Amino acid sequence: MSLKTRLSLGVAFLSAAVVVGFGGAAYGLFVRQQQTELRRLLTEDLTRISSLLDRPVLGASFVDASASGVIVQVVSEGGRVVLSWGADAPLPSPSEPAIREIDGRRFLITSAPWRGGGGTVRVAHEVEGAFASRRELLRTLLAGGTVTFLVASLLAILVARRAVRPLEKLAARARQVDPSAPEAIDYVGRSDEIRSVVTALNDTLAAIRDRKRDEQAFLLEIAHELASPLTLVNYHLTELRAERPDEERVRAAADASRELLRTSQDLLVLARGELERPLTFSVVSLSALADQVAREYPGIRVATEDAGEIVADADRLMQVFRNLVRNAVQATGRAEDVRVEVRAEGDEHVVRVHDRGPGLDQEAVRRVFERGYRSGAGVGVGLTICKALVEQHGGAIAVASEPNQGTRFEVRLPSLASRLETSDPEDA
Repeated sequence: MSLKTRLSLGVAFLSAAVVVGFGGAAYGLFVRQQQTELRRLLTEDLTRISSLLDRPVLGASFVDASASGVIVQVVSEGGRVVLSWGADAPLPSPSEPAIREIDGRRFLITSAPWRGGGGTVRVAHEVEGAFASRRELLRTLLAGGTVTFLVASLLAILVARRAVRPLEKLAARARQVDPSAPEAIDYVGRSDEIRSVVTALNDTLAAIRDRKRDEQAFLLEIAHELASPLTLVNYHLTELRAERPDEERVRAAADASRELLRTSQDLLVLARGELERPLTFSVVSLSALADQVAREYPGIRVATEDAGEIVADADRLMQVFRNLVRNAVQATGRAEDVRVEVRAEGDEHVVRVHDRGPGLDQEAVRRVFERGYRSGAGVGVGLTICKALVEQHGGAIAVASEPNQGTRFEVRLPSLASRLETSDPEDA
């Protein structure tokens, strides 16, 4: 549930609680005041009638002739109705005012001793009108409360949207931050909690930039320290291998030095930030690139079918294929178990690198292109570089593998014809 929804529901529930509380308090207060007033009038009538019975006044009347819904009775000690106005049957005689139903109508009834005759004086006031007033008040409160709740809910939604809008803009700007070069987020708004979040986020981004710069400098220093001696070692081992082609240990040492040199070059690419640099495009042949990589690993099988030319940075694309072939050879241990296919499929050219190695599990397939992830030998940067370079060429790279079934990497790149069709004529 979004923050906007939670704020709206919170304000709506609070409004409902306030409306219900206010309505309940108003209704309860009205009922109590009404009951107090009815009891007061009933008690005054009873007192007045009892006084008239004890001390009659010439011309005085027990009941107002214009009054309706009033019953007055004088009942003897034996329960016989001596005098009655409004009803013949004897009324109940509660010690405290109480509501009783008479002939389908509700009356508030009370009684007092008749000191002159030894019986009781009983007075009843009809209260149906009072209950009708309560129902009318309840309907009014419900209608008003409903309207108030709806208006408050609408205002809550509007206020919540307005309050959350700066957060949504902040989230959109945060999503636009480049992980490779995180810059501070600009925020124009009040000095409130959101600005505090922006300040904290910018402080974190600044710390990430500083840490990234330090790590990049350290990585560059390490890569240079590795590349210089490895270049020399690889040169001498290559020469020695040419002189002693039959010595297995010389061949293995030369291959290992070459792989280490390639790894150091990958580290230099990352340390220099060359993945973010623009590519130098030219028309290149995928078949020629594949053959060139295969010559570095004697024994690799290359199959080329209808492969044409593409627009690419030859050096960077060679780096991609070299990394894929190197990983395949490392996975199998034999160049003969690696096969490279180059073919045209519609508007794309596809390069597939197959190996008969142990394969990858599902987690490795899902994370194999993540920087730093290692599923075997290596430092976990080669495939990350491959993915970045392929995407810079407008292509896509994928992997398919199962344990003990080998692995297949597939690179898809737009053909030269498709690039010419989609290019801007002004750029030609």
